[in-house]
Amino acid sequence: MIFIFPQMHPDLLTAAARAALPKSARFLDPGLADPRDEAHVRPTAAPFDARIARAILADTLRFGESVASPRDIAAMGLAQRLEGQAGALDPESSRAVQAEVARRLLGESAPEHAEPDPQDLARRQAQTVLLLAWSLEERLLELHGAEVRVQTAWSKLGESVAPGEGEPDDEADHESMHLGRELSGITLPTGPEASGGPGGADAAMPWRKLLECCATLAPEDCFATAEAEIADALAESGAPEAPLTDMPGAARVFRAPVWRMLGLDRVPEAKPWLAAPITLGVYVPKD
Repeated sequence: MIFIFPQMHPDLLTAAARAALPKSARFLDPGLADPRDEAHVRPTAAPFDARIARAILADTLRFGESVASPRDIAAMGLAQRLEGQAGALDPESSRAVQAEVARRLLGESAPEHAEPDPQDLARRQAQTVLLLAWSLEERLLELHGAEVRVQTAWSKLGESVAPGEGEPDDEADHESMHLGRELSGITLPTGPEASGGPGGADAAMPWRKLLECCATLAPEDCFATAEAEIADALAESGAPEAPLTDMPGAARVFRAPVWRMLGLDRVPEAKPWLAAPITLGVYVPKD
């Protein structure tokens, strides 16, 4: 199986990027995709089924909204994603929330029971992070849709307040758009993403963290990306390249142990499974 990386929603890719990727490639489903959607596949190593995945995402977001400090859920590897979410709990309650999150989401056993398998625990953490990434992508798509609607509305307003026939009043149009941004509370896109969709370097979680999660859930599979920045980062870090024949159509193919792809100096002692090799093909969209 070839999984598209790092996006999990097709609408986050431009038409050119989608066309450049292998036709057999599928989007990774952390447990939330429509089971009838053939574009998504859930990794066989994912521990949570769709019902549990939905409950976990709801619980995680709820806990994130109520925890006083993001450090309370650092054990889940989610602190970066929930940073800045403050709640009304005092420190003692925060620790209780942390224990509850660990028990319900990470499958931690009671003290009198055997310790959970580290790799199984890593899979639970990985799927939870990908569930949050899925939710983040959905919010980005919603925001992009709102931005497009606001931009269209204010463009029409600019036309309606134009000074009449003749040369357009650029200053008046600029002031109208500025007023629109102030009233709407939304900063409209001004870069390449304004016409090409909600993608871009800032439209996703850190790709190395996502790569670790994906490799943990799909250790035997390959990954395909149309993000040139990922290829540049891997090349800069010295990740070994593989023959292009390993992934036909790719402009570059990287194959190395997961820890090398993550930019680490060595395999972490606590995560020996990161010593497994992983293959990632980089595909260049045509203009």
